[in-house]
This record gives sequence, structure tokens and C-alpha cells, in this order.
Amino acid sequence: MRQKLVAWLLFTIIILVSVGVMVLPTLFTKGVSRMELAKPLSLELLKQQDKSVLLLFFGYSGCVDVCIPRLTSLAQFYETSESATQKALGVVFMDISLPKDETLSQRFAEFFHKSFVGIQLTKQQLREYTKPFDVSFAPSLMQEGEYEHSANLYLLKQDGKTQELRYVYTAYPYDFEQIRADIKELMNE
Repeated sequence: MRQKLVAWLLFTIIILVSVGVMVLPTLFTKGVSRMELAKPLSLELLKQQDKSVLLLFFGYSGCVDVCIPRLTSLAQFYETSESATQKALGVVFMDISLPKDETLSQRFAEFFHKSFVGIQLTKQQLREYTKPFDVSFAPSLMQEGEYEHSANLYLLKQDGKTQELRYVYTAYPYDFEQIRADIKELMNE
């Protein structure tokens, strides 16, 4: 009888710990899935974009596990946005890899939507552009040619020569209703 009770208690503890491991991260990340900032920037490659609001994502061409699902959901979001939002909003994919083909980043971004912009960064630009966004990345230890990287989405307000990082979205799947509201807020400023 005692052995059955101990076995049942161990089983119950294992189930509770398993459920806790799955549920606790969700509870603690809900409040921090969106960070509001007012960080001025001066990044030349972004100044070339003629949009007043930019969604910026750092990744690498061919990234299957992180970039493809996120860029696919961004394309669906963009397609379902109002035409005024589409006119004001630019979606920019910054490639953290250093491929030999300079057009690969643009082709990769356009695969998801024809209006998406892919920018291939040089080594110098990689340092310059990832630092203000606290992007972390490193070559994968498990698979050659792949990278481990942060997968935040950044919302910027751009007005002529000035840029300002306003929101960082850290949780996936993205809360597109919140992002849509944030974009409208920036468009109406």
C-alpha cells in the first residue's frame, strides 16, 4: 500500500512539474512580449526606405525554423492590412549571414511578399545595425551554415532623416492586433 502511495505521489509531482514547465513561461512572458521605447537611431540603410513606419526583422536567408514562419505570418498580416497601412508600412528583412550572392536577401524577402525589402549587411554594417537593437546571433554549433539568432520584431517611426525605435515584440506568435494598433498610432502622430 505504501509503495502505491509513493508511486502515485511521484507520478503526481512529475505531472505538476511538467505542466508548470509548459505554463509558467506563458504566464511570465505575456506582460513583456511588447516593449515600448523611444530610442533615436541614425541608420543610413533604413533612411533609404520611403515608408514612415518600418517593421524590421533580423534573420538569415534560408532559416527554416525561425525566419520562414515569422516572415510568412508577417506577409499574411501585411496582406490583410488596410491600403493606407500598406502605403505607410515597410517590412525590412536584415540578413545577418554573409552570403556570396548579394541579391539573395532581397529574393528571400520578396518570396514572402513582393513589397518586402531584404538587405544584405556587410561585416561592418552587421556590427553597426545589430548593436542598437541588441540582436544576438552566432553560427550554429549543430549545423554548418546556419545561425542561432534572436527573433524579435522591431517597429520604427521614420520621418525624413530621423528614425526612432518605438516597439519591440519578443513573443511569437505575434499579437498582430497590438501591432496593428501600434502602427496606426505611429501613422497618426
